[in-house]
Amino acid sequence: MRDVKFSNINSLLSLIKNGDKFAYRVLYNVYYPKLLHIAKSYVANKEDAEEIVQDVFIKIWHKKDTIDINTNINGYIYQITRNACIDFLRAAKNRLSVEGNIEQLEAALNFHVLSDDTASSILEEELKQQILSAIDSLPDKCKSIFIKSRMEGLKNREISEELKISKKTVEGHISKAIKHLRLHLKHYFFFF
Repeated sequence: MRDVKFSNINSLLSLIKNGDKFAYRVLYNVYYPKLLHIAKSYVANKEDAEEIVQDVFIKIWHKKDTIDINTNINGYIYQITRNACIDFLRAAKNRLSVEGNIEQLEAALNFHVLSDDTASSILEEELKQQILSAIDSLPDKCKSIFIKSRMEGLKNREISEELKISKKTVEGHISKAIKHLRLHLKHYFFFF
């Protein structure tokens, strides 16, 4: 291997943009552990997370010609990884039952912060406010059932017994709430 020291990340990106495979391997070695950690925070299965990160690096290589060497590489790579995780969750959602969809939605709504990126913290806070606002704009009964289910962790059967309504009614309200959240949060999550 060549013994090359890169003066900064922009020179590394410039080399990658010109097809330098060694520079690409350096980028891979530096970012793989970080991206794997992020992917594992979205998906529970380590193998799925590894596959997502591999796909991210393949995408970076295929799009190397369009890389802006003046871009914030951390934000760029983290955003590609986040989007790949969301794409994975969206595909998984299509394979799951209604209850499985709700679990994936909850996983996606589990706020992920990239600790080294202040902008992500600001975006996270904005997203939290948007989610709370969307929940607050639900009709009272629907909001109450959604909060009992998703925030208090009650099962549909427990909610139906507590409110003296059918389990199907509870499921209907939860479904309505999720559709409402999808509509209000569609700019934040591609899989909604």
